[in-house]
Amino acid sequence: MTMKKMWNNLNIATKLILVFSMVSVMPLLVMSFVLYHISANSLESAMEETASIFSSQIASDMNGFISDYDALTKSLLVNEGLMDRLDTEIPISQRIENKLFYRELVMRLMTMESEIQSVTIMNEEGGYFQYDRTGRSLSYEELLRQDWFLKEQENSEVLFLTPLHDCSYYDRNRDQILVTFGRRVYGVNGKYAGMILIDLAPSSIIKLSDMFLLERNQYNIKINITDAQGGLIYDSDLSSGRVHYSEIDKESLLFYEKNPDDYIVIEDTTKQLGIKVNTVIPRSKMYLRVSFIQKVTWILVAVLIAIIISASVLFSKQMVYLIRKLQSSMKRLENGNYELIEETVGNDELGSLVKSYNHMVGKMEALLEEIYQAGVRQKNAQFLALRTQINPHFLFNTLESIRIKAILNGDDDVADMVKILAKMFRNVLDSDKKNYTVNDELDNIRSYICLQNIRFDNVITLHEDVDQKLCQARIMPILFQPVIENSFKYGSRESGIPIKISISGRLVDEHIMVFTIQDDGAGMSGERLEEVRHSLEALSETSQSEETQNSHRIGLRNIAERIRLRYGNEGKLSILSSDEYGTVVEIRIPYMEQERG
Repeated sequence: MTMKKMWNNLNIATKLILVFSMVSVMPLLVMSFVLYHISANSLESAMEETASIFSSQIASDMNGFISDYDALTKSLLVNEGLMDRLDTEIPISQRIENKLFYRELVMRLMTMESEIQSVTIMNEEGGYFQYDRTGRSLSYEELLRQDWFLKEQENSEVLFLTPLHDCSYYDRNRDQILVTFGRRVYGVNGKYAGMILIDLAPSSIIKLSDMFLLERNQYNIKINITDAQGGLIYDSDLSSGRVHYSEIDKESLLFYEKNPDDYIVIEDTTKQLGIKVNTVIPRSKMYLRVSFIQKVTWILVAVLIAIIISASVLFSKQMVYLIRKLQSSMKRLENGNYELIEETVGNDELGSLVKSYNHMVGKMEALLEEIYQAGVRQKNAQFLALRTQINPHFLFNTLESIRIKAILNGDDDVADMVKILAKMFRNVLDSDKKNYTVNDELDNIRSYICLQNIRFDNVITLHEDVDQKLCQARIMPILFQPVIENSFKYGSRESGIPIKISISGRLVDEHIMVFTIQDDGAGMSGERLEEVRHSLEALSETSQSEETQNSHRIGLRNIAERIRLRYGNEGKLSILSSDEYGTVVEIRIPYMEQERG
């Protein structure tokens, strides 16, 4: 309600600028919004497709990695007595021979796979053989306390790949990060016999292509590989040296799981061991590619908005100026001041309306002068002459064009005033039609009151209580409107004081219609009331000429004379009362049904 009141308080120029700018700016904003989202969605689809390719390839590489190391560890088992050679309850010479046997076996294995850092072969009794490429020694007791080792001892799977862990069981060296591929060894009787552990650097698990490295640098793409339980096996940032394992925890490396809406995540699972490969792309990095389009779009929108506002200001200035002149002239016209609009106008609809208004004002002034001089009996002829000189179709079409332009520019007040003005002109210029009904006249007074309420901020309240049977009865045109105008003009004195006007209608004796128009305005003094009543009853040529200076009595005498000329003695206008509580006017005319066909 507050917004509506604020809008109604704005002047026409501001409304035109706001509406014209809004209508023009909204499509630009929508266009930029759609363009940005189309670009973002297209890029997102392309990146998802690229990430799917990377993820699928890495999952395939992981399957190949597991298969290769499955075959390698199987090759160790083909040597008979592999686990028996770890027995410590044998002579020293035999232990030396076994150690050489294992050394030769592991050296051959490391020669085949250069990424292997260390190999450990242990039996169920605690005997083990370990060889490290850099010569580090294994602390078996420290190994038994490792979380990943304890977890895998409880597991029953033949093959396993541990999450990332440090090397604290090698001389307490915690700087290097490893993953361990393991294989459980079972005897011919199916009993657990031992375990083979192969330590590897995380970077050796997969080999990233040059294409991926290029895309990673551009969009900050991450590769995370986790086991079936969520343990981190591989992280591209760790492997590339961007971050150090000691400086970051698992939750930080798996940050995309906390804010899934901020990242594109493509997930693949290997056929072996159920390892999950996650390809992660930050949306913020991806959208940097369309930021340039967004910036250019906003700059263009800002420039176009400035141009639109400037154009709307120039356009509305001239248009609103003429409309205000027309509105002011209409107000003076209602007060009997027939001034022309002396402005240079163009040949558009607004200019045509101003010219037509000037032409109409001149003709109306001349017509009223002739009516006052020639008497009531010549009024119809003079009115017909005025209507003939004014081109109704041109006037109505021009008014309609102005109304449509006002609607398009969002100025509802101007549109409503033009519409009401056209409707009232049509009633005046078409006042000789035979099937003019009570309902038509009620519409006419509604239009008049609506126009005045627009001008004077809703000071008039109309109450209707007319029998529905009378609404389609035929009456003479412009019968109630002058009485309503007198009620407002002299009851409220156009001072802005609210006034309530009531009109009621009923059928008496089946053939007489009685209409009562009542207001709660200032009314007339007793002396003035008697003068007006006497004037209405006399209706003589002499009294008419004497009272030409009293527009109040001329208006009522005009109506009374037209009723007498149209309906004879069956029609009558009378003032029932007029005092400080208001004025009551009664009109009696014969009941005539609307003609059919």
